[in-house]
Amino acid sequence: MQFAIILCAILVVQYALSLIQIRSYKKNIDKIVRDYKGEDGYFMFSGMQRGKFRPGAIAVLIVDQDYIVHECHMLKGMSVFTKFKPILSYNGQHVGEIVSDVSDSTVKNKKNKIPAFKKALLQAGENALLTISKSKISMES
Repeated sequence: MQFAIILCAILVVQYALSLIQIRSYKKNIDKIVRDYKGEDGYFMFSGMQRGKFRPGAIAVLIVDQDYIVHECHMLKGMSVFTKFKPILSYNGQHVGEIVSDVSDSTVKNKKNKIPAFKKALLQAGENALLTISKSKISMES
């Protein structure tokens, strides 16, 4: 009986922490998007990598129609209290350069596991390249 009560308590705590994390995620995404709301030519892309027993990561890129990154934010860690942090080193770079750099660094470290934040960044960059190129092709047709 005590074991069942402990399991129920763990589930309630997990649910509460999940709600906190979802609210924080939504608040941060709204803050990122707010600066570009109503402006044409800007797109938001995200990539996510979950880790079962390793830290996970979420990467968010704001990219213009010329594939230039205007903002990059990264959330990485295992705690529900982890916050998005801006990664300024990618601002002003072409998405293709970022994808190429991350891909090259992961190929060199093939022996080791690829960090979740690099996988998330790679996924967001690839999404950006594919989506913007598709929209440019459809506009030309």
